[in-house]
Amino acid sequence: MRLIAGLFALLLLAHPVAAGATCDPPRCLDVVVPVPRHLRVPDSAVRVILPEGYRGARARYPVLYLLHGAGDTYRSWSENTDVQAFSADFRLIIVMPDGGKDAEAGFYSDWLDGSRQWETFHTRVMRKYVDRHFRTLRGRRHRAVAGLSMGGFGAMSYAGRHPRLFAVAASFSGALDTLFPAPAEPILHTLNILALGAWGDPVESEQVWRGHNPTDLAPKLRGTALFVATGNGTRGGPAGDIDGVPLAYATETVVGIMSQTFVAALDEADVPHTDDFYGAGYHGWPYWQRELHWALPQMMALIGSRRGR
Repeated sequence: MRLIAGLFALLLLAHPVAAGATCDPPRCLDVVVPVPRHLRVPDSAVRVILPEGYRGARARYPVLYLLHGAGDTYRSWSENTDVQAFSADFRLIIVMPDGGKDAEAGFYSDWLDGSRQWETFHTRVMRKYVDRHFRTLRGRRHRAVAGLSMGGFGAMSYAGRHPRLFAVAASFSGALDTLFPAPAEPILHTLNILALGAWGDPVESEQVWRGHNPTDLAPKLRGTALFVATGNGTRGGPAGDIDGVPLAYATETVVGIMSQTFVAALDEADVPHTDDFYGAGYHGWPYWQRELHWALPQMMALIGSRRGR
């Protein structure tokens, strides 16, 4: 049990990047989205990054929903990467919602036991709140979703389960085959990473598991522009190495295999995708910042336009 707990903690590891990490007003702000009484959501806080000049303009903007990992919160992207500074060059609203942390990690789902409704909150309640309270360009063609690790799963699962919502989806080191390595004993279940109340037992509730699994949802992603980035868990990666946390490499090995399985399913379904399988690299923030830098300009070309200087 102690070994499983240790693996659980390390699999949720996140490595901060001090340089450039910020959330400075007026571009960065936190809001609390009202939750209908019938929904159960532990935390409805959302961090929003506005484009430069937003308050002095009347323009409307495309939206990127940027999802965090299982060990993180709605603050984590801005605290651990340069997302605010980097996004200043784009006419874009970035929305970073909470999705549960550690043992309460929600896996961007309405839980089978009824105790959490993250999916309904994000795709209906929060999305409508954002469109009402910020000057968004409404409609699928101006909306993207991306995330890291659990958030990479969330991005592809949401895009597959709600094909009318997002024109673009991106996964950075995402858990994209949640039935890996075998449907009867998926690693998310055997290591207690996913709460049993979320999707139930993988054998007894196999259709629930498959209904959320990006690899099973691959045919439903046709018509969505897809970006997939991951390392393979070996040392010597482009964003550097880290010492003393070997399971950061082991975790990236696992999600790297999951991502390969996912793109194989996309190929079988004849669904186009753009990949950055960059080889060596561990599961941590320097790589997720790198992947955001790789994907965001390409995503903006599809949902909006880059600011002229």
